[in-house]
Amino acid sequence: MVGGGVLLHLWNEWAVQILVLFSFTSQAFLFVVAGNRRRNGSTKLKVLLWLAYLLADSTATYTLGHLSIASAPHVHQLVAFWAPFLLLHLGGQDTITAYALEDNRLWLRHLQTLVVQVLGAAYVLYMHLSGSRALVAAAILMFAVGALKYGERIWALKCADNDGLNSYLKKYCDDRKFPPRIRRGVRTSKLSFDDAKDDLESFGTEEEMALHGAHTLLGLCVRAFINHPQSATDYICGSVFYFVRHSKENIYAVIEMELSLMYDIMYTKARVVHTWYGLCIRFVSLLAIATTAVLVFLLVNLKDGYKRVDVAITCILLVGALLLEVTSGFIAIGSTWTGYFLYSRRWNLLHPVTASLRRLVVRAGIGQRWSETLRTVGQFNMLDFCTGDSYNLKKVPMRRAKISPQLKDLLLNELLRIADRHDGAEEGMYSLNQNTDLPLFEAEFDTRIVRWQIATDVILCSIDEDGEEDYQMAIKNLSDYMMFLLVNHPEMLPGHSRGHMYVDALQWIARCNKNVVRLDKEASIMRNYKKPLITRGAQVAQYMTDKCHRPDDDSGENATCNHGVDIAKTLLQKGWDTRHLLGAIFGVWVEMLCYAGRHCSRDCHARKLSSGGEFLTVVWLLTAHLGIYEYAKFREPPRVYHNTHDLLRVDPVTLNLS
Repeated sequence: MVGGGVLLHLWNEWAVQILVLFSFTSQAFLFVVAGNRRRNGSTKLKVLLWLAYLLADSTATYTLGHLSIASAPHVHQLVAFWAPFLLLHLGGQDTITAYALEDNRLWLRHLQTLVVQVLGAAYVLYMHLSGSRALVAAAILMFAVGALKYGERIWALKCADNDGLNSYLKKYCDDRKFPPRIRRGVRTSKLSFDDAKDDLESFGTEEEMALHGAHTLLGLCVRAFINHPQSATDYICGSVFYFVRHSKENIYAVIEMELSLMYDIMYTKARVVHTWYGLCIRFVSLLAIATTAVLVFLLVNLKDGYKRVDVAITCILLVGALLLEVTSGFIAIGSTWTGYFLYSRRWNLLHPVTASLRRLVVRAGIGQRWSETLRTVGQFNMLDFCTGDSYNLKKVPMRRAKISPQLKDLLLNELLRIADRHDGAEEGMYSLNQNTDLPLFEAEFDTRIVRWQIATDVILCSIDEDGEEDYQMAIKNLSDYMMFLLVNHPEMLPGHSRGHMYVDALQWIARCNKNVVRLDKEASIMRNYKKPLITRGAQVAQYMTDKCHRPDDDSGENATCNHGVDIAKTLLQKGWDTRHLLGAIFGVWVEMLCYAGRHCSRDCHARKLSSGGEFLTVVWLLTAHLGIYEYAKFREPPRVYHNTHDLLRVDPVTLNLS
């Protein structure tokens, strides 16, 4: 009891000081760390940010309430001066306004909280701050800054919801916001490929050109995320993208940058900061905080009966607020948003200055960086897992693989072929609708993924890989990525993903693996393979084909696995050359990837941006830019296939896989 009384006494004596310091520490943590989540999906980072985001607001709110009832005249006069700083903390940092997408939709609730907290801070100042005119003036200045910054945060939240994004399209994506050469072209309906090319190449470096292209194409990106109908300005974006797609090394970089800009709009203050109003708020805030620091340090007698601890905390709050504001200002000025804002308004002379500042900010490690997660794909392969040393259904391992340039090229070529050659007469998949009866749509989407991964593994283990290693690796990466999504992110896939589907398949493959080990038939299996070195996975794949495959068994888990083997055997029996066969399989996975991206909800795509994003979102946005959705809506499957042996009627020439 005595110990509890001591702790209670200490809390009553130092609660405000502890809470104010914790509030400032939370803001500093959010400022430094929050930007990392655009490129890092670490669970630890998400948990830390979630705690800091919630505690930062609740701590500042609680402390303001505590101040309104706990401050004593004169003795705690300096403590009352902290109230405006708590308002400033509630205004948040430029690097994060919303932790989740739902925060943007609750902006009205935040607005109500703003009114209450501003009134509370005003009450604290009115009741407990008097005496030194310099301190009163400093408090009024900080109160104005705190209210302004808090209002800026609410404004940013409002701008990031659907209504705000629609308003963004109306105000900022019209032709007046485009650079002069492109603007003149669209007004005269004579915008050419050369106009887009010359305008982008005027930026010099590849990165600057890609950044400029991403900003110009941002209207298309916003439309995709809110499902907004296209407008005349898309003609401008299309011309810019026409140039970008002729520079294949930049096309993925542009898409990644667009998604990073969308992250800025949805989760940070970028939409507000990079406007005339936002620039004015930055200037006024910095000037007011600097003036407050001068008033307090030069004109207020901090030794006049104030506690040394209170004086130290006041200095920390002032210096910290000034440092955060100055750093935020440098980052804002050096951002790509500012560069494009100035360039699109013909202030070209200032662009090199902002570009140089941006490079300095990036080198300092505090500027905008593009998500590395978008350049990798999660991988999970059932055959590898079941034949490995760590088989445990309770702990399914996941890994990420870097997306190779070869995969990017093959994928882009496939998408360009869909965009360029599809005549718009059919609703479905380009590569499989050329009189082809490949069994892609005969089941639920999760079943298709399981079947086709089994089929893919069996085929890859059965063919000679000489000369087609890049193709095979690309196919395996896409196959394993789709399975990774099914296991780890089923919410991104269409339909109702059933967890037991892949678990049943894993158990079936695991039984095949046990039989291979028990029967010790490696020698007889090896004779049926072209590869000189045979892996355990290849042994099991051959065993599944020869021993476990029962075409007439449609019961439970066996049906899905048997159909997968059936697909593989049917394709192998067609006698196609290796490139045609691999092209058909790659086309299947690309179409499934596009189908999944199209049917993944836009909210889900947006939520993933807050944890680094997914490659599925890159493919979805890329297909939107290429105009594929205007021709092939990827809505309902065109037909239902029940008999996989119908594949025998297909001529490989009709696949057009050259």
